[in-house]
This record gives sequence, structure tokens and C-alpha cells, in this order.
Amino acid sequence: MKLKYLMILILLPFLLATSCKRDEDRIFDANATVRMTEAVQQAYTVLQANKAGWMMKFYPSNNQEFGGYTIFSKFISKEEVIVASDPFSGFKTSTYSVNPESGPVLSFDGYNKNIHWFSEPGKDNGGIGADDSGMRGDFEFIVLKATADSVVLKGKKSGSHLVMLPLKGTEFESMSASYQEAAIKFKEFEIYQLETAGNKVVELGFDPKMRVFSNPNDPSAKDISFRVVPGGLEFYQPYTIAGKSVERVDYVAPTNAYPYGYYTDKDKTLKIIPAPTPLNRWFVNNLWSMSYKNTGTLGKTYWNAAKVSLDKNGIIVNNAYIGSIQGNTGLIFVLQNGAVFGGITFFLDPVEETEDQVYIELEGYGIGNFTGAYWNGGINTLATPFNRRTFKITSEDAMKPTTITLTDIGIPSNTFKLTLDDIDDPLNN
Repeated sequence: MKLKYLMILILLPFLLATSCKRDEDRIFDANATVRMTEAVQQAYTVLQANKAGWMMKFYPSNNQEFGGYTIFSKFISKEEVIVASDPFSGFKTSTYSVNPESGPVLSFDGYNKNIHWFSEPGKDNGGIGADDSGMRGDFEFIVLKATADSVVLKGKKSGSHLVMLPLKGTEFESMSASYQEAAIKFKEFEIYQLETAGNKVVELGFDPKMRVFSNPNDPSAKDISFRVVPGGLEFYQPYTIAGKSVERVDYVAPTNAYPYGYYTDKDKTLKIIPAPTPLNRWFVNNLWSMSYKNTGTLGKTYWNAAKVSLDKNGIIVNNAYIGSIQGNTGLIFVLQNGAVFGGITFFLDPVEETEDQVYIELEGYGIGNFTGAYWNGGINTLATPFNRRTFKITSEDAMKPTTITLTDIGIPSNTFKLTLDDIDDPLNN
């Protein structure tokens, strides 16, 4: 009997400890659940409390290699949000939610081009970034802090830290419109030059699809990632350009010496100057419709011969193009009432030291679902007057023409009038 009571006394502390531990676990679990519920509710409350909305500086990739943008959001209920961003005009309403995960997660779960464009694959966003990952942006964000003066976010996918700042009054409407207007103005030009002391001018490395400059005079320097803001360009961080640290450049209106204006730093030690795109580069960078009626005397000879072959082989040509599409340059066709879209690659090379000449030569790789049967069935004849020829480009509009004419330098009767507008049934129009 004594032994029995002795065992009870020995085991009693362990039983009590185990019982307490279970109670503590239940309390801890309950506390964690309560804290998460409170954090989610806090995020909802803060986002909706500011009726004027929020503004966010947004660099979609954590390496900033695509540049920066500005996103505006107004959370009008617990389910709906209005979003605006500077690449697009206006604003759009969609749904959102704040979900409990490892922390509260703000999710723009209803499709909204103004924010989902940054996470779309490159094949869907206009060719920015890789076909599968695009700009690698986020539309889901871990909420690190939510207070009236700021909402601090972390991209769930990218890991980038972002801050939403509160707007006042009607700033959501007015500021989003001003940022969009600034972006449109900046996008008018595809070439930017850097002028430094001594009037030394060099063309900056620049892809019009992105907001990043590189300086060929200083290849070891970091690329300059920036946002377009009303009145200028704001850099992601201070960058050293021509020996000077610069974090913003402001726009200066056109003068006789600078007919398109320029951007300069606060000390006016450098200028970033917009310049018109040369006609040959404008031609190469776009996709142009061509047709029988807009073809010169020599070209019509080949197109007449092509018609015979195409009819014989049952090939229907719905549209015919020359230019650039999804990273390829060449002749592109819509065939068989839309069942076939593709073509054959051609080199379209601007002639060095000219702004209005281009050399065209067959490369020979297939694009899309275009096959050799279509090429040999008559399309090759349509392509013949382009192959291994140098053309002079003319247009009445020097800035961004929608219609141009190619004239063969060696054979003046070999001409093509091209347009950015689609021309249906090109063999008869």
C-alpha cells in the first residue's frame, strides 16, 4: 500500500505539468488565432478608412530591371477596390481580399489590368520580360504593417518591400490622371540621349517597353531604373552619372536648341534629351500591313504570279505584314481564314550611318504555325521582291508615322506603301 501511494506522489508532478502544458497550448493556439483575426481586421479597417485612397511606388521585380511605376488604389468596401496605374488611362474596379496565411495577405484577387499586367507572362503583356514570367510582379502582398500613415507590404512572390501612402481629398483622381499623362508624354519618344559637360552627347541604352537607362560611356555602372512622374523622372536610388550623384531629373520645356525639351538634374550639370526615332528603326520595330494595290510595278509582277500558285494550292491570304512581332522580324501572314498565323523570318537591318535606309534579306526560320507548305505554295513569290534589297524609307510624318513607303534603291519601280492599319484580303486590296 505504501508503495502505491509513493508512486502516486512521484507521478503527481508530472501529471500536473502535463495538464498545465495542455492548457497552455490551448491558450497559445487561441491567442495566435485571435491575433491573426485582429491583424486581418486591422488591415481591412485601415485600407477602407482612408476614403481618399492610397499611392504606391511599384518596382515589379526585386532587381528593378524593368523600371518603376505608380499604382493608386481606393478600397471602397470590404470586397471592392478601384485601381489606377500610370501605364494605362483611367481606373478600373475589381475585387480584393485580406486572407490569413503566415500573416495577413492583401490579395487583388479579381482581375484588374492596372495591377495584374505586372505579373502577366511576357507573351501576354506586350513582350516585356520572359514569355513565362514577364516582369515578375506581385498582386498578393503580405501586410507587414497597417496604420493610418502607411501600409507596408512585402510581395508574396518577389519579396520586394513596398509602401502604400495615404492620399487626400480628390488626389486619387487628379494624381492618377497626372501620372498617366506624364507616362504618355514620356512614351512619345523611343530614343533618349545623354548630354554632359562640353556638350558631349551619347545615346542612352533604352528599351521603350521598360523604364531603364544604361550609359554606354560607363558600362560598369548600374542601369538607371526610374519612374515617370509629373514634371520629370524619379530614380529608384541615387545613381552616379558622369561623376555626379543624381536621384531625379526635371523636365524643361522645348527651346530652339532642344525642340523636344529635355530633363536635367537640380544643378543642371547634365541633360537627358528625347529624340525622334529614325525612320529605319521605326520601321523595324513595328508591324506593317501590305497589299497588292499598294505595291509598285515590279512587286505587282511577283504578286500576280503568287496569286496563281496560292489559288492552285488552296491557300487563302487574309492579311500580309512585314516588320516585328514578339521578338521576330520578317513577313507575317494570316492564312486559311485565321487558322494559320505566322510567317518566315527576314533580317531587317537599318543601314549604318543612315536614318532612312534598311537592308532586307531572308533568314528562313518559321514563325507561329506557318509551315513550308505555305512558303512553297506561293508565299515565297510574294517575298521575292524584298529579298537582298536595300530600301529608302519616306513618310510625311517624321515623328511616328502610321504610313511609310519603301523604295528600292537599286530598282526604283520596286516600291511598297505600308500602313500600321490592318488591310484585309491583301491580294485584292
